[in-house]
Amino acid sequence: MTLIFWVMVLLLWAAQDIASGKPIPDALKALQAATLGLGVLFCGALAGFIMFARRLRNPSMTILVALVTTAIALLHGLIDAFLMQILGPSMGMRPMPLAELFNRSLMPFVLIYGFYALALGLRLSENAVRDSERRLAEARSAAQSAELAALRFQFNPHFLFNTLNAISSLIVTNATADADRMTMRLSDFLRLTFEADPEAEVTLDEEWAIAQAYLDIETARFADRLRVSFDCEDGLLDACVPTFLLQPIVENAVRHAVQPSRQLVTLRIRGSRVEDRLQLLVEDDGGRAAPVPFGAGGEGGSGLRNVRQRLAAFYGDDGTVNTCASESGFTVVLTLPLRRAIKGVAA
Repeated sequence: MTLIFWVMVLLLWAAQDIASGKPIPDALKALQAATLGLGVLFCGALAGFIMFARRLRNPSMTILVALVTTAIALLHGLIDAFLMQILGPSMGMRPMPLAELFNRSLMPFVLIYGFYALALGLRLSENAVRDSERRLAEARSAAQSAELAALRFQFNPHFLFNTLNAISSLIVTNATADADRMTMRLSDFLRLTFEADPEAEVTLDEEWAIAQAYLDIETARFADRLRVSFDCEDGLLDACVPTFLLQPIVENAVRHAVQPSRQLVTLRIRGSRVEDRLQLLVEDDGGRAAPVPFGAGGEGGSGLRNVRQRLAAFYGDDGTVNTCASESGFTVVLTLPLRRAIKGVAA
């Protein structure tokens, strides 16, 4: 950048001589070469000093940079005056005192080096702002990744304990086939859970599989109290959703609607398209044994807040959660942008 800057300066300086079409004297060429070399050297020194001075606080930095820039301009102007006094007669110039030559060349060099210092300062400031923005974006991305990971692993540890106890009871009662089947479903559920990327989206089909693996286990535990229904419109299984999105909702439904009930509870999970958006509905007919309202305290409220935070992290205001509690049961409706997975990924 410095070299290009000085080449442009010299071209402007010599524009009149170039436009005249007359041969440029060798003495002038030597003077321009010396000016170019000294300019690149002094600008390099000035750039190094500016980068060092940026560590200081204002106004000390500004004052020091201005002083050093002026000093370099004075030095270059003085050297240029000496060279003009030596080479001037060879270029057809009348002899002039050194002070007069210095006075004539001083102001152009002050302007040149002042402009260079200003341009370099602005460039360095711009780079600093970009670096700051990049670091801030990386920090936000890391914080969001950590938040998503934390939200994703907030599933109820009691589920694992209850499942292991149920498997143990089946083994004690010699129901080894049921124990083996339940163990395999638990293995499938844990594998799907821990292999999922909390920062990525998966297809609705994959998210369906996680919920089905979980509910298969709970159906084995509550054989006479839980019935599950999955329903999805044609062509929506390749829609993109945040991984582990449905799990907190179906877990809340089992904990608050199925577990306290002494009657059969039906849990319905439905996927549909509403205009250009994907709508996921989870409802139960557990009556007054429904989860706590959205945003309230307790485990149910925490699970629903988890879902809202994940939707907000992925889609901002485009992802919404609506709930409805009634005498017949509890309903959660998730609405998010409808985006299709790449065919290879969906397959």
